[in-house]
Amino acid sequence: MAITFSHLLALFSPAQHSAEKIDCYHCGEKMRKNKAIYVKFNGKEQPVCCHGCLAILRTVEQNNMISEYLKAKSVQTET
Repeated sequence: MAITFSHLLALFSPAQHSAEKIDCYHCGEKMRKNKAIYVKFNGKEQPVCCHGCLAILRTVEQNNMISEYLKAKSVQTET
């Protein structure tokens, strides 16, 4: 019985975890959980899909605009 490298790799790779999808905290884009970038925003770790979304959250926090951001975010999710 010959085992190829790809078979061996499939046995040890967490396929179900890499396929799990989550939403980007900022833009809502679906992404693989294992590809998420995590940023501390408003005291909690949040997943984002790219460095652009990460930069926006950091800028919002640095400029003390968290309450305005969260208010705008809640209005967007209501519509």
